[in-house]
Amino acid sequence: MSAAGGDRFGVWPALYCAWAAIAIGLAFAQGGLSNANLTRAGVLGFLALQIAVRARLVTAFAGFAPRARFVVYCTLLAAVVEVLHMNSKPVFDTLRVTAATPFGDALRFTAIDLAFTLPAYFVIFGVMWYFVRRWCWGAWDYAVAMAAGQALGDGGLVFFAGAPHMLAFLPYPMTNYHACNLIPFLAVRGALAPARAGAARWLAVPALVMVYFACGAAIKMAGRALGFEPG
Repeated sequence: MSAAGGDRFGVWPALYCAWAAIAIGLAFAQGGLSNANLTRAGVLGFLALQIAVRARLVTAFAGFAPRARFVVYCTLLAAVVEVLHMNSKPVFDTLRVTAATPFGDALRFTAIDLAFTLPAYFVIFGVMWYFVRRWCWGAWDYAVAMAAGQALGDGGLVFFAGAPHMLAFLPYPMTNYHACNLIPFLAVRGALAPARAGAARWLAVPALVMVYFACGAAIKMAGRALGFEPG
């Protein structure tokens, strides 16, 4: 997929959407109303809402400089996605919110989760901005590369190394990151200066994997020191 053709809904975008639909459909068929699938339904609904009202959303934070606009916007959307994961996969298992969790505890657990994750998101989206600013991206190129890098970095690489056949379901977690970073990219790309094209832009994928590993290690160490993560 070329950068120049990355906005067209051509063969590769159609194949990716079909792959995502099959992977998510199979996951729902197998897992039913599991916590993970309920979370996925919430994320997909959030993403669908963004797409439906994207004409309004891409004008948000227009007074910010492009870098700040991108990083802040991505982080705010990531916070919503993080909240949607509180019933299935919060940053620490000890913070999981269930139907039996008192409302006050649920708010406290969510606040703790965001206190750990939002600083990491600022770093992650700052790295992403480096690649957004320096290379020419079509919308589909961007959506696939950045979401793949985030999904693999956010525990996915270790998981798939142990169960490589599960790579068939890679679009399932990638939807988390479409819901965090697609609209912010659409909001800022008109303000970007002409950038370089070429395959080097795909180095964003390993770069995001590395920064996720670094941030994840820091979060785990801090969580253990504060008693949220078993030693």
